[in-house]
Amino acid sequence: MRKVMLILAAVAMMVSLFAVVAYAAEIQGTDNSETLLESNRGDTIKALKGDDNVNAAVYQVGSQNAPIPPSGDRDRVHGNAGDDNPLNVQDKDGKDIVWGGKGIDHCLVDNADVGDGGDKYFGCEFVNGVEQ
Repeated sequence: MRKVMLILAAVAMMVSLFAVVAYAAEIQGTDNSETLLESNRGDTIKALKGDDNVNAAVYQVGSQNAPIPPSGDRDRVHGNAGDDNPLNVQDKDGKDIVWGGKGIDHCLVDNADVGDGGDKYFGCEFVNGVEQ
């Protein structure tokens, strides 16, 4: 009986670990300037070098890029090196985090009165158009 309980506990732990992995997407840019878009899950987006544009505000679907309603996902955006404009996490849920990094970075975030108390931001020289 003890073996059965240990096996069931191990299976339950593995299922929970794989479930977390299944719901997180990692999107990584290159050293070039580019546009990076979010997926329909909670994302970690790393722009790397270059003057990048990151849109983690509204997931785009279909050939005509029709927006779908925000899912309340939790995105983490890393601008890293370069002058990134914008690093956009304005999706009306207040759950996201954005790090500007080196360079002059323009971050678009949900304010404190939105969702879970607003998005968190670090290393952004401009936030919602206002110099910091």
